[in-house]
Amino acid sequence: MTMEARDIDNVHVVQFEGQIRISTQNDFKDHLDHLSADFGEKTVLLNMSGISYMNSAGIGIIVDSFKKFREKGGHLVISNLTPDIFRLFEVTKLNRFIEIFESEEAALIKVKT
Repeated sequence: MTMEARDIDNVHVVQFEGQIRISTQNDFKDHLDHLSADFGEKTVLLNMSGISYMNSAGIGIIVDSFKKFREKGGHLVISNLTPDIFRLFEVTKLNRFIEIFESEEAALIKVKT
């Protein structure tokens, strides 16, 4: 799994590539732990367009990170989920709590206002 980060205005955008499965979930957790430690008081957008598979542990890691951002006064949002991964968020009803956008552009418009 790879991660590339950039700042757009006041939003820290992180692009992930690969799969979140048992062999990579610890790396994913480490990345998100670092994001919450370094940017927990800001807005972070996870662009997941490069993630082709996510196991249930990956969802749990996102939920845990979402809570950490909220506790620090920050904001964690997600964009570009594949339809299958988006369905996981729908089935678990997490899409009611975590903001999920169809595109990075749509997310940036919403979170900058």
